Amino acid sequence: MNFRDRLHDWLQRHTGDPRRAMALFTGGGFGFVIGMMIILISERLMTPSLTQELAALAGLVVTCIGSMIAFWGYMGISLFKILIYLLERKTNNE
Repeated sequence: MNFRDRLHDWLQRHTGDPRRAMALFTGGGFGFVIGMMIILISERLMTPSLTQELAALAGLVVTCIGSMIAFWGYMGISLFKILIYLLERKTNNE
């Protein structure tokens, strides 16, 4: 089995459930928004201190994790399916 076939099989396994991909995308989007809210709240409502910086750092971590999860869900929804189409072996009948 060559690299192209292994990649095709891997993509097939990761795009099998579109509901899961959509759940990852929306869940990651919510995580991103919650992280941004933490950052904004720490900026607007907290006095400048180490606690404010730690709260902003926690918000940044939540934002980054949410972004990565949403990106993975988006890849499962769209790009992986495009790659599967491009990597499919064409038969002589087509």
